[in-house]
Amino acid sequence: MLRPILSIAGGVIIAFVIVMAGDMISQSLAASAGAAPTDMNDRAAMEAYVAGLSTAVLFAMLATWTVAAFAAAFVAARFGRRGAWPGWVASGLFLCATAANLLMIPHPGWMAVAGVVLVIAAGWFGARVGSRGVARV
Repeated sequence: MLRPILSIAGGVIIAFVIVMAGDMISQSLAASAGAAPTDMNDRAAMEAYVAGLSTAVLFAMLATWTVAAFAAAFVAARFGRRGAWPGWVASGLFLCATAANLLMIPHPGWMAVAGVVLVIAAGWFGARVGSRGVARV
């Protein structure tokens, strides 16, 4: 039982590393919007900042979340060796983190919907691909 737990943790860690790398890239693309607010709790400042971001930056964030969800599920399913369920758990944990991000930082409505749908789809697909050839227990 330790192997699936460690594979889930590994998948989630890889997802967060991917998101951090994607955020660095997005920040370099978002330089034209100005510096991000220093106080993340200032909702009005965050709304103004996000509203100033280009659509390309928002799509880059969506792509990063999608790749991260796929990677989390794939790694957990592949190394958990228990079928697809470790991948579903890892992508579910990543979905919870994505939802928390969407609640804490104001995003456009279309991005919130697309983010949730893409994370779920990528997690499902990553778990399926990662579990291929693995005996189902």
